[in-house]
Amino acid sequence: RIAAASIVSVASDGRRQVSCKSSPEPRVFRRRKTLSTAPVLAALLLSRGGGDAWAAGDGPLDQEPVVSKFEKLPSGTQIADLSIGRGPEIQEGSRVLLDYVFRRADGYFVESSEKKDPFGFVVGKGEAIQGLDEGVRGMKQGGTRRIVVPIKNSYTCGVKNGCPGPIPSEFGPRRQIERQMNRVDPYNYFFFEVSAVKVVNR
Repeated sequence: RIAAASIVSVASDGRRQVSCKSSPEPRVFRRRKTLSTAPVLAALLLSRGGGDAWAAGDGPLDQEPVVSKFEKLPSGTQIADLSIGRGPEIQEGSRVLLDYVFRRADGYFVESSEKKDPFGFVVGKGEAIQGLDEGVRGMKQGGTRRIVVPIKNSYTCGVKNGCPGPIPSEFGPRRQIERQMNRVDPYNYFFFEVSAVKVVNR
């Protein structure tokens, strides 16, 4: 938007002249909003059989955990259940399919499984980053959980193919992870909301 400013000058004959000059108004900067994971994960739950879970409370997934408070594991990873599933329980050796939403510590969206297959891995085989591998144990099929993964329990191998996942396929999310890993901040972390789509125990 443009605002008009009046300029008063005096001519050589002593008469006053008034002219208008346009000048831009001060710019207003607004803080960019972070992307809420609630609609993304909710849609994944509905489309992939999340109806097997029951929630001990009402409200969207971006509210406080409705089943349990955060529990800190010995490694520093923290977990909190949003809903409890009714299927098989994840344990060492379980073959798991996870839907997930992945964010940085500041809440900015990194990636989700919304437009691709769920992330599959065998628990305890080093196929998932440490914080995720230990953070899903005890979940039941159909359940949802929040997992706070300290940097030291995350992408220490990097984001190249063959490293523990989930590894984003696109350059942008990979670059975000690399930048967070390069930060000198022992309190930095990654934030996951996961749903146990399928659990198979041998």
